[in-house]
Amino acid sequence: MYKILITLLLYMQMIQLVSAQGSTTESISSEEGTGKELIDSLFIFSDSVNLTQTKTSGAILTRVINKAQRYAYDLSELNIELAEAMDTTDMSERLAIINIVAKRVKTKTESDSGYLNHRYLIGMENLVSTVVDENKAIQKKIQERVDLLSTVGDKLNSMKSDSLFAMTLRDTTLVPAINTELNMLKKAMKTIDSVYLEQEILVARFQARVSENAMVFLALKQYLDQTKKNLDRQYWTKEINYAWEPINYPISKDLYAMALRSFDLNIDLMKAYIERNVYTFLICAVLFGLLYWKIKSTIQEISSQKDFASLILDRVKYFNKHTFFSTLIILIPIFLIIFSKPPLVFISILSLSLVIASSFLIKEQFGQGINKIWLTFLLPYIILAISNLNWIVVYQERWYILLSSLVLVGMGVLVLKQVLSNNEKRYTFLKYLAIFLIVIETFAFFSNLLGRFSLSKTYSVTGVILFYRGIGLFLFVNVFLEAIYLFIEHSKKESDVFTSYFDFQDLQRRMKGILYVGATAIWLYGLIWHLGFFDEAYTSVSEFLLKDRTLGDTVFQYGSILLFAVVLYVSTFLANNIAYFASVKDQKTGASRKQRLGSSVLLIRLAVLTIGFLIGMTAAKIPFDKIAIVLGALSVGIGFGLQTIINNLVSGIILAFERPIQIGDEIQVGLNAGTVKDVGIRASKIQAYDGSEIVVPNGDLLSQSLINWTLSDKKRRVELIIGVGYGSDMKLVKSVLEEVMKGDRILKAPTPRVYMQTFNDSSVDFRVLFWVESMDIWIDVRGEVMSAIFEKFAEHGIEIPFPKRDLYLKSVPSNWQEKISKPGEDISPASIKIEPKEDSTDANENKKSPED
Repeated sequence: MYKILITLLLYMQMIQLVSAQGSTTESISSEEGTGKELIDSLFIFSDSVNLTQTKTSGAILTRVINKAQRYAYDLSELNIELAEAMDTTDMSERLAIINIVAKRVKTKTESDSGYLNHRYLIGMENLVSTVVDENKAIQKKIQERVDLLSTVGDKLNSMKSDSLFAMTLRDTTLVPAINTELNMLKKAMKTIDSVYLEQEILVARFQARVSENAMVFLALKQYLDQTKKNLDRQYWTKEINYAWEPINYPISKDLYAMALRSFDLNIDLMKAYIERNVYTFLICAVLFGLLYWKIKSTIQEISSQKDFASLILDRVKYFNKHTFFSTLIILIPIFLIIFSKPPLVFISILSLSLVIASSFLIKEQFGQGINKIWLTFLLPYIILAISNLNWIVVYQERWYILLSSLVLVGMGVLVLKQVLSNNEKRYTFLKYLAIFLIVIETFAFFSNLLGRFSLSKTYSVTGVILFYRGIGLFLFVNVFLEAIYLFIEHSKKESDVFTSYFDFQDLQRRMKGILYVGATAIWLYGLIWHLGFFDEAYTSVSEFLLKDRTLGDTVFQYGSILLFAVVLYVSTFLANNIAYFASVKDQKTGASRKQRLGSSVLLIRLAVLTIGFLIGMTAAKIPFDKIAIVLGALSVGIGFGLQTIINNLVSGIILAFERPIQIGDEIQVGLNAGTVKDVGIRASKIQAYDGSEIVVPNGDLLSQSLINWTLSDKKRRVELIIGVGYGSDMKLVKSVLEEVMKGDRILKAPTPRVYMQTFNDSSVDFRVLFWVESMDIWIDVRGEVMSAIFEKFAEHGIEIPFPKRDLYLKSVPSNWQEKISKPGEDISPASIKIEPKEDSTDANENKKSPED
């Protein structure tokens, strides 16, 4: 390229010399014409090239050079992109296997048409789903290649349309470097164009194979759906003879071979599912290991570092003895949710693991009676669960299923009897679970008697599996709460601080609600899934929620409203619990006011609620321009009657920013005094000193005079008014009071003060002022000081006066002595006339000292 540039520069100088020395008689109409004639004398164009924009020959040659450089670079990039070809060998093998599997599934399903049931079809659908996902993954790679080739094709077509590739030199010996460069560009263009066409053909061939597999899967899905519909129609019809009639079904002699076929199919399904979700399985395994290690180390650290370790661990019923199985119970319900479209064998493994783990905890939760029933009927549950994995219908199982249903009804009766004899609240859900087991197993028993074998087996297996799973989910809630309690205790730095029993109960009350909702949802999902109604329920609910509905000019969906409500519920739950845990932390570990979150928690709550509201609107696809309408309506509401609510809301935000009060502060608002317990969005809670809780609107906290005893610190000044008699030695009184002020719990700075305050009617009052370290102890210290003053005054003979009145008896009955001596006579004050002495002297003369 460097040689080309030098050659072109020399040639441009030659052209300029010729132009300067040429004959003046030549007719040159313009500079543009000269440049065009010189270029025409140098190049031959295979098509019409517009040179009207060219001003000089130098400009044309410069543009040719620049284009040659740019296109050489672009062609090099295209060559690199096309060189990254697809792995056609691996893709061909995978597509062939996918096609074979799809055809074999259909062939096998058709050959087993006489033994089909819902479990068989669900297993086949899972297998097909795995293969379909593999086919879609290949289709995605091919589509990426198609997009790349489309981009390359557009670039090639753009280059081909340029006039540069239409030029050839009239005399190749004149500027050989340019000729060589143009030939190289044209050759590279031709090579890349050929590679592009070859890859387009190759990609088209693979697209055809992927489309062929997709058509096979579509046909297979239609066949499975149709077969399932036929089974649904036959589900409630009579399959075999009534139990009291002669047997009319074929008796298979090779049961072992059938069980082996089902076992192999389960293994294949499990392998395919693991390969499809290998990363999810790895994440779950790591999560289990980390959680088990964390809980184990937490218990050990609490035991070794906490002063109240025995009290803390006494509340831990599960993790202290069975850490491994308790950790398993926490994670299994979560695994039931996060795995998408699991095969029946995987669900059975998770359910069995939950039951085994629960067997170690059932005694601590429900006692010995329920534990015996649990273990006694565990073997029938396991046999039924294994029988449920048999994909082929074997009617010989009828009598075993019939007996199992009857035995499980007995189990439900025993559990119900045990529950009714115990009135504890934790047994309430067991009562409903036992009733569910009795009802569903009774239905399965009579269905079997009436020849509905598949229906009977499905309901019998579902009943026992959901009974054991329900108890496992109940344990999940309690174990989860116990784990939260352990982590909270471990997070506290002070070894002498522990959560009180009431805090522990409040924690459970707050968390149990949403955990029970989640556990119930998992249980209902399992019920619908095992009964085979999941697809129908999912379709019906989806159609109901996603159907467009019109209200005036607004189009909405119930699903959007439900999603919006769920997001708001979750955000409200998070906001309230964040505030709760922050307030607990403030009350227990906040050493000073600055270390506490206090009213700032309100901002966190508002932020969580606002973010939840925005996320809910985005997820529900509610247009944000509708907010303007809502705000307009809200402004009208404010004008009519919401001023107080908005005032309290804004006041709460001001309180959160200015922080005149914090959670834990001692305040007084009007006649209300106490400790701040919560700063809410609309109102705040103050716990009065008598134990009552006062709800004060936030607006009142700003509009009224607010006394905060702990705004800067918790010190408090105590004032006492002490009266002494007029005959007392005032210097002695003052020295005694100052001596009392030297107590240990009275602060030396500020210095305690004693002042002679007032001359009252019967006393001389001294004003005593002193400071205590904390608001929490001022009443105790005041009582100690008053007791000490009373004792010191008595010791030094200082009189503490009190009001007295002299009474004069104006007249007394002559026989008053007889009345006194005769029991039963009326000697009440009403029988004696008593009149105060009328005297104009000073009232102080009528008041006597205690000695008088």
